[in-house]
Amino acid sequence: MLDIYLTMKKIERIPLDRILKALGDPIRLSVIKQLLNAEDHEMTCGSFEYCVQKATFSHHIKILIDSQILCQRVEGVRKYLSINNQIENTYPELLETIKNS
Repeated sequence: MLDIYLTMKKIERIPLDRILKALGDPIRLSVIKQLLNAEDHEMTCGSFEYCVQKATFSHHIKILIDSQILCQRVEGVRKYLSINNQIENTYPELLETIKNS
């Protein structure tokens, strides 16, 4: 039991200013809206709709992952993106406001 306790990471609250800064771009906000409307709130990287170059879109995804808004899961050669559960738990109204905007 002690080993499990020692290997657990301390869960820190994601600062609101980091979240709002990352969501301040229309493309990144669009990614979140698409995930909120997706089945199981999860999508593969190639299934998003966007109007920028692929490299630019990848940069926006990296910002969302680095700011801990998105989580990435790899299954074979596919990468799945989803919204970090901690965002909804810490800021419960934020995602609902984004979805309804």
